[in-house]
Amino acid sequence: MERHKHEEDFLCHIVKFNTQTAGRDKLCRLFQYTSKFAQWYVLQKHLDPEVAAKLKRLENAISMTRKVLRFGKSFDLLHSSLSTIHISDTVLRLTITLSHINQALYLLVDHIVWASKIGLIETQRKYWSKLSARFWLVSLILNLTRNIYDISNLVQEEQKHLHQWDKRSQYKNGIGGYKDIERKTPTSMEIFQKCLRENHPVAIDTAKNFCDLLLPLSSLGFVKTSKGLQGILGMISSYLSILTIWNPDLKLQNP
Repeated sequence: MERHKHEEDFLCHIVKFNTQTAGRDKLCRLFQYTSKFAQWYVLQKHLDPEVAAKLKRLENAISMTRKVLRFGKSFDLLHSSLSTIHISDTVLRLTITLSHINQALYLLVDHIVWASKIGLIETQRKYWSKLSARFWLVSLILNLTRNIYDISNLVQEEQKHLHQWDKRSQYKNGIGGYKDIERKTPTSMEIFQKCLRENHPVAIDTAKNFCDLLLPLSSLGFVKTSKGLQGILGMISSYLSILTIWNPDLKLQNP
């Protein structure tokens, strides 16, 4: 009976995930970067070039599908930025709001690239692709700034808690008293690791943004990465995004 209930819950999760545009987009993104990695692997191992060509076509087809799925999302992001400008914390207000605006601009410019690719308009596709990557890069930098700020606050809270614990642990010796309690003081790295272990949304969001960061940096020529590394990073960030959609408790929430 319990097993049957678990199966029903799992099926409900699948149905709920499939009804969300964001869920389908991230699933397509996972397949897109898997195709990119597989294409790189086939070429590196000097396997059938026709297989590599098919994987390239598959990657392009999924990329175009994702561009269609994201129509209108830019307006959602602009609308959500209107609510985040009221956040009391200055750092969070600026990073979240500006990130939403840059992501919205990234998607708007990406629509121009899509229209150029399918022949609806004639434009300098390379210029617009670079501009789109710049907006994406700024958005990711702002996201990582917010992540660092969140982690810093968590570490400070943990250090404050440890300090209060140490003060409570200092008892006097003697009749009716308590002996001093020896307690090992954790290192800064141990505190940092503990904060990430106990705050999964922050850890997942930070890892996802860090993986994504190298993708626009590579597109803009700031760093040199192979298609294989791009594929792996895209797969990891896509998987982490899918986790947050599958389980909303893992998603980093705005104040």
